[in-house]
Amino acid sequence: MPRLTPRVLALLLASALPLAAAESVTRSQVLESIRVFEANASGDMAGAKPETLKNDAVARAANTILKYSLESDDVVVDLGPDAVPWCDVKKGIAELSNSGERGLLLAAYLAGCVKAQLSSGKQDPNPFAGWTAMLKIYRAMKIREGVSIPEAELLLSHQNDGSLEAYSVEASQRSSERLRKAYGTPAGQPAGDSGSPGK
Repeated sequence: MPRLTPRVLALLLASALPLAAAESVTRSQVLESIRVFEANASGDMAGAKPETLKNDAVARAANTILKYSLESDDVVVDLGPDAVPWCDVKKGIAELSNSGERGLLLAAYLAGCVKAQLSSGKQDPNPFAGWTAMLKIYRAMKIREGVSIPEAELLLSHQNDGSLEAYSVEASQRSSERLRKAYGTPAGQPAGDSGSPGK
């Protein structure tokens, strides 16, 4: 499994900044990037490439997925603390333990969310598909590198006992409530409607 070192993570996050000026990412480009990401980040040793090439492929794919998840009207991805508890996207993750691994888990989460929504043809901010994709990468990290991230461990325990999907519904509701408290109810939406946590 490629290990995203702090340098690779810094490149990933730094290269996300100029993405706003670049061309829009198409559906086919993001689906190809998800395929590349999954093939290289999961630790699949078939057709093994040198570590540097895998890291570069993962970083490029993750950047494309990030850009698409932030800019496309086809998907809505919840990046709040209830959906991505292993990293604070407002503060960043550089100061956290296992920051490179946390960044890789964030990219896996985004890939899972985007792939599921494009497959269904519906926007859905529920984090379940993203968590499932993230936990696949996390399990491989845990086995190969001995990495342990408490927030991912909690989600893994829910997956192991079969309660992950129900927990994702609760997380989505908590996220919607946080947004409602922070920003109020969107115009035209009844106050009791849970709404969408958005991007």
